[in-house]
Amino acid sequence: MITSATLPDRLLLRRAGRIDARALARLRAASLLEQRLLEPAAAPAFEDGAERSFATLLRDERLAAWVLEVDGCVRGSACVLFWERLPYAETALHAELSGVYVDPAYRRNGFARELCREAIDAARGRGARRITVHPSPSAVALYRELGFERGNEMRLPPADTNA
Repeated sequence: MITSATLPDRLLLRRAGRIDARALARLRAASLLEQRLLEPAAAPAFEDGAERSFATLLRDERLAAWVLEVDGCVRGSACVLFWERLPYAETALHAELSGVYVDPAYRRNGFARELCREAIDAARGRGARRITVHPSPSAVALYRELGFERGNEMRLPPADTNA
């Protein structure tokens, strides 16, 4: 495990651009694999499709992302996805913090927290009415520390595709 005393000299938190779409796709696949929501055999095809999606979302400014770069390699990310809801008095822009992932070797150094803060600042800077997050159980404490509260969201389960 990396500790603050052994962190590489070439470490950078920066805003992601379209050039980072492949790295964002790779991190997304790693996250889904870790959560057992993606089969290893499906990862290469998933990354190809995710790369195209990230590039489109970044191009259309529906996504802002920050990355942790270590020695020229992207090792972590946090994204904020923007969408419009029905009109409200002040703004209809909403945002979701998502795609938060740090390579296991770089965890427990505060990188996820800092990446999230950048994404949250971007959402606030664009005037998002509401910022949501759908945390894994292991990340709830981080999001509470960042000021997130439990809400009243309800979810409809996916339709049965076998019917």
